[in-house]
Amino acid sequence: MDIAVDIGYYTYSHTLPKKEVSLTELLKRRELLKSTIRDFFSQLKYTEVDTPILSPYENPDDNVKNVKATFEDFSGTKYSWFLHTSPEFFMKRLLIEGAERIYQICKVFRNGEITELHSVEFTMVEWYRKGADYRVGIEETLSLIRKCGQAFGTKRGFYRGKVADLEEAEILTVDEAFREFADSSVFDEEKLLWLSGEESYESAFFKLLVEKVETGLSNIKKVVVLYDYPKEFGAFSKVRGDVAERFEVYIAGVEIANGYTEMTTYEEYREKFKGNFDRRFLELLKKNPLPNSEGVALGFDRLLMVLTGADRITEVIPFSTEEL
Repeated sequence: MDIAVDIGYYTYSHTLPKKEVSLTELLKRRELLKSTIRDFFSQLKYTEVDTPILSPYENPDDNVKNVKATFEDFSGTKYSWFLHTSPEFFMKRLLIEGAERIYQICKVFRNGEITELHSVEFTMVEWYRKGADYRVGIEETLSLIRKCGQAFGTKRGFYRGKVADLEEAEILTVDEAFREFADSSVFDEEKLLWLSGEESYESAFFKLLVEKVETGLSNIKKVVVLYDYPKEFGAFSKVRGDVAERFEVYIAGVEIANGYTEMTTYEEYREKFKGNFDRRFLELLKKNPLPNSEGVALGFDRLLMVLTGADRITEVIPFSTEEL
């Protein structure tokens, strides 16, 4: 079976070099991080799972672009599928079918700009826990970061001159962060439009988040947790009033993890899904809602970056896109 992969067209403004670390040492670091993560979840009675990388479905989030993959079966019939951007919906199928605590360490693929923090192919850690909410997800994520720091013999994370204490956390609502760093409540749409010069609430939110809030957060010398996003930016998280039960975790200004209290009903997902979405997942939801659960996705390579002080993602992966 022949498979062709289309990652689109990219231009490189500069070469992204590696630091002088041997391939053997890099492989040892990656193995240490993987084994530490597996030990962490084993102690919490999680089951490691495998789900398909190749799927007929696209990511339903317009902001996440799939890598296309075409293949033929033995009869010559051609298929145009996609490499997954996340194992999310296959893992949620497992939750509906009765799984309770599951995690996965896997390669994922996302089409788009290649940057010092992004690669078309990267490694993700994703986990789900039945009967828990995003508060548990925050606790687990912070505990995992501390454990990984201990395994690497460091209590600090580093990125381009920024330092964060892995043993301490600054936990802020998104509204608190906007008030502190963008001089406005995140719910004051009119003021956000004025401050940003943008024409839509969404554009204003993300511009100020990147230019003001995340810049301010990068100077906090602790692990930072942002939680309770405006409901408009909750993705697939549970909505409570004006906020979505979603969180993101930063170390030294680098976004490391993203988690939710998960939406549970067919109606909620059907409203969010667009285009070529996972119809079988929706069929399962019609029969049984997703159990109340928390879910977290963590960037393995980015975590390794801040643990080892790397400046670029190419420094912590054995073969970058440029080297293929």
